[in-house]
Amino acid sequence: MIWHRVGAFFVDSILMGLLWLPVIVAGAALGDIGSLVLMFIGLAVTLVYGFLLEGLYGYTPGKYLLGLVVIKSDGSNCTIGASVLRNLLWIVDSFPTFNLVAMVSILLTDDNQRVGDLVADTVVVKQQ
Repeated sequence: MIWHRVGAFFVDSILMGLLWLPVIVAGAALGDIGSLVLMFIGLAVTLVYGFLLEGLYGYTPGKYLLGLVVIKSDGSNCTIGASVLRNLLWIVDSFPTFNLVAMVSILLTDDNQRVGDLVADTVVVKQQ
């Protein structure tokens, strides 16, 4: 399952890069004020992509393509609050170890949970 999660992260990273590319190019062409406005737009898109999609539907496009869904530990649907919490904790999971903390945590926990999942009381499972 860890490789499905790595694959989903890779797909989502590529998609986010594609979403940010026009923001960066347009920002460079518009100067300081335009760059600032576009950075706020890019941040809003990033928040919608990660927090809301997962909180509302249980998955991002990467998770969906790899057949994964985020749910609460009790089996109920993921909430926006849980999604925000688990995604904010990527800071712990990823820095400064390039996701080593997340991978070790996933391998060592019974429900394959990274730190963000443990704190948010969520699990990533295969879609039924």
